[in-house]
Amino acid sequence: MAQMKKPTVKNPELVAAMTEFRANASPVNEKKMTDAIKDAQFIAPVIMDDLPENMEAGEKYTAQAKFMLVQQKDGTKLFPVFTEWLEFLKWKNDPECKTVTLNFEQFCNVVAGSPEAAGLVINPGEAGLLVSRKKMSELSGRDLMPKAAVVPPAPEVTPDPEKMLFGSDKQTNPALIAAIDDFRKAKNPEKEKVMIDEIRKAKFVAPVQMDELPKDLKLEKGQTHQAQVKFVMIQKEGKKFFPLFTDQGELARWKNAPEHKTILLTFDQYSGMLAQQGADAEGLVINPFGAALPMPKQQVLAMRNGAQIYDLKDIPMDMLQELSAHFENEPMIHAAWVMGMRVNNNESYMFFVEHDVVSSQESQKALYDPIAQIAGKYTKGVPCGIVPAGMPQSQQVIKGKMPFYKEAE
Repeated sequence: MAQMKKPTVKNPELVAAMTEFRANASPVNEKKMTDAIKDAQFIAPVIMDDLPENMEAGEKYTAQAKFMLVQQKDGTKLFPVFTEWLEFLKWKNDPECKTVTLNFEQFCNVVAGSPEAAGLVINPGEAGLLVSRKKMSELSGRDLMPKAAVVPPAPEVTPDPEKMLFGSDKQTNPALIAAIDDFRKAKNPEKEKVMIDEIRKAKFVAPVQMDELPKDLKLEKGQTHQAQVKFVMIQKEGKKFFPLFTDQGELARWKNAPEHKTILLTFDQYSGMLAQQGADAEGLVINPFGAALPMPKQQVLAMRNGAQIYDLKDIPMDMLQELSAHFENEPMIHAAWVMGMRVNNNESYMFFVEHDVVSSQESQKALYDPIAQIAGKYTKGVPCGIVPAGMPQSQQVIKGKMPFYKEAE
């Protein structure tokens, strides 16, 4: 594996200015410190592919880097940056972690492109210095405040009783839509819990393909008729997802949708389909053609109302050893717990993972998929559940329990 050179950056002027400002937070010292911040070069940890082995001297290589985020106790997410390599090692004793060096102006570009980041934290820890997005805007002379995504209003829909079945023409979810919007504006555990509670309670408009009912069908009281139903999925980058719509207007955003009818389904009914062995969907997406909220399969199963979580008496040691070996090479993961999970009488595992904040659903999927693949060898094809250990619901479950993996100090 080609190695990256460790950064030799040092910022004595900034370190001295931060020390003076902490000792005396006067306007003069603040001005010295902010001037030093604007002139500084910072080290930042990133997740990126390994460099090719056969690179020659002077050869250029373009690699995609994802910047790490840290989450404060109040849910605020910040990019950690460091004045020198030793400060980074104090925060994360991982000499093999990949890093990049950027100046303040370049980090302004990074923050501008991240709607959830609230700014930077210099040398995070007890003496970390927070530089808010607002302060960065002031220092750079640019508007770095996040812009709300503009989603045009959903189109008006004319009810069609032959296509909109079982009340799906009248279904709306204002409380859920408001909770999703609140979570997008302030991504913290409290807002997330409210949103998850609303998702669990909601009924969604589900597009389905089903057999036509016989025109001469006459049912006596108490009789039923079974029709074959196929649930419509959407495809993105070669992967399939179940779409959930809060109302007919959101469904009407789907251009060139396949011929379908609509029924009402709960979140648990969708998660039950994902829990089936052999289910090929990667997860769910709420309102995929509007303010889309994707949800990976592991997260969906963990949220399922009917899932039973219980202490395990016997745990495959090979699985724990394989997972621990994987975590040793994954710098974002710091600790992990495992419990049993029973869904639809199928036994599997629920993993609670303490990790750095991920900036997107794609990043979360990249972090969780290897765990699911390893655990899948021991579950006879039944999907496992994976959730962040920092969520309020997770904390209630793992309180007082020992993790099977903990990052070395």
